[in-house]
Amino acid sequence: MPKIGMPSCAMMLVPWTQAIQVAAEHKFDAFEVTMAYPSVDLDAMTPRDIENARRIAEAAGMEICVHAPFFELNIAAYSQGIRAESVRYIQQAVDVCAALGGRDLVVHAGKYTYAFKPGETREHNAGMQVQWNHNIDSLKRITEYAAANEIVVCLENTLFGSIDQTFEDLLEMRAAVGENLQFTLDIGHARLSAEGGVAEGLRLLGDQIRHIHFTDNNGERDDHLPIGDGNSDYSGFFDAIRNFSHIVTLEVVDISADPAAILKSREYFMSL
Repeated sequence: MPKIGMPSCAMMLVPWTQAIQVAAEHKFDAFEVTMAYPSVDLDAMTPRDIENARRIAEAAGMEICVHAPFFELNIAAYSQGIRAESVRYIQQAVDVCAALGGRDLVVHAGKYTYAFKPGETREHNAGMQVQWNHNIDSLKRITEYAAANEIVVCLENTLFGSIDQTFEDLLEMRAAVGENLQFTLDIGHARLSAEGGVAEGLRLLGDQIRHIHFTDNNGERDDHLPIGDGNSDYSGFFDAIRNFSHIVTLEVVDISADPAAILKSREYFMSL
């Protein structure tokens, strides 16, 4: 049975410190600190806030995981300065994860700066290869820093110009970076990909999946809907989710201060 997690982004209009209290009150098994503004501002997190949140989680028996910042960052940037600051910022998120007592940090791969032609690959495009190499170097620095803090980095399958275009890309990154790089399988992203969907992700990534983002959409864009509000069909792979032993974050993104959407999502998930 997985540990069912609520993300702070399910209540984007309240501070994450309030959202974790709601998660505890509603007896979630886990809480994901999703470092996205306005609910979370990494630079505004105080030691007191972090200590209070840790106490709430421990008292409620909730596991903590952290989704590192990704907006406005690019660990694969051509610019050395942008790349270095992106890595530093994610390492700062590692520090927060450790202080909260968390064990898993979700990260995104870097992004390609330019739009490339469909089907173009790094084997035939020097610019893509440069950014692939930058991405690998940055992930090595992040995972080494995380390992020193006893944190596992969970690389998420993403969309929209990310360096990881396929599940095979994720496996190639892990082979280059090392064993402390594992995976977050995002169900919504996998559904929208053109490479076999969720079942293929489960098959290829296998035991290296340490965290799951479970969400719904209508098959056209990454809606982050409560489960049951879109038209996803989970029947082909839900047994694998049911037997998952780590955190499954119900990644609802709701621009509100109301927990109704995440509670609705959990109710539907449990009915499955």
